[in-house]
Amino acid sequence: MTTVLFTAGLGLWAAPGAVAGNPARVRLSVDEDPIVPRLAASLGFFKAEGLDVVDLLTVSPEDYLLQAPLIKGQIDASYHWFNHAVFGARHNLPVTAVMVFNDAPGMTVLVANRVKGQVRSAADFKGRNVAEGAGYGTKSLLTNYLATQAGLPPHSFTPVMLEHDGRQEAVIKGLGEGTVDVMTFQEPITSALLATGMVAPLFDLNSKESTEKVLGAAWPAQSLLMAPEFIRLHPAVVQSLVNAFVRTMRFINHHTVDEIVAQLPPEYFVGKNRAAEINFIKSTMPTLAKDDYSFSPESVKLVIDTVQSFDFDRSKEGKWRATAENPRIDADQLYDNRFVEKAMKEIK
Repeated sequence: MTTVLFTAGLGLWAAPGAVAGNPARVRLSVDEDPIVPRLAASLGFFKAEGLDVVDLLTVSPEDYLLQAPLIKGQIDASYHWFNHAVFGARHNLPVTAVMVFNDAPGMTVLVANRVKGQVRSAADFKGRNVAEGAGYGTKSLLTNYLATQAGLPPHSFTPVMLEHDGRQEAVIKGLGEGTVDVMTFQEPITSALLATGMVAPLFDLNSKESTEKVLGAAWPAQSLLMAPEFIRLHPAVVQSLVNAFVRTMRFINHHTVDEIVAQLPPEYFVGKNRAAEINFIKSTMPTLAKDDYSFSPESVKLVIDTVQSFDFDRSKEGKWRATAENPRIDADQLYDNRFVEKAMKEIK
């Protein structure tokens, strides 16, 4: 994944509180290019909260190592998956999540129609060929978690079509040739596979409600992550940033896709297929948290359990995620609901 940085300059923490009417500078790294920060800027919510969160800048493709830059003060906050807080805790690189943006992972487990009658649960993954993405990623992690929860031992199925480039085409070809049985994907690949008429949904992880039915709890995906020291030193800035994002989420929750798209800045669509991008926004809207952007103990425990039970692959990233200098994790240290609860109470 590519990480981008909303920034007004680089350097270590420099007391970002507003001074003499100047806005407080916040350096925010972002996974991919989600609509929430774009809307927060275009709707004026950052400015209204006295924040300077500007300028897109590519920083590093190694986004899984975001904990150290946060702790060192090279960035102030990160808009990324909550499981990075778990990985940080395992490596004694603690980061704290202060708000949830997506409470579902936005994934669908699909089964090839030719074996649909034989694969009716995760227990039926045994002996099957499964396309689940890279062996260090969340698609693979959740697919394996479903299998283990269904009673299968590790390595009960064969991962196939692991390469990122050309994966969609490879899976469609594999469906035609009968070499793939089960698939776990996100949009837009999910829709592309369904459009072939060769697959059917098995597990829906695209909304909080459907995810709770499958996994037993919501899954905090994209979240707002910060270093504990930054939170301690700059609580007013944290509150302002959370306020701006809560205002943005309220807007998203109570407006149509067309109304949301109308508020996105024109540069958001530069280099993109506008129609395809709007379809992507529409299809992923159910993954966004609705009205409640806090963490529940049950959802945090779910993420910890999935990480700790997964046998990551032997890639560089997989080996880092698999290791743990600190195998015992204090769940309460991974998140802090104070700021988002205050914002949700005051912002309707």
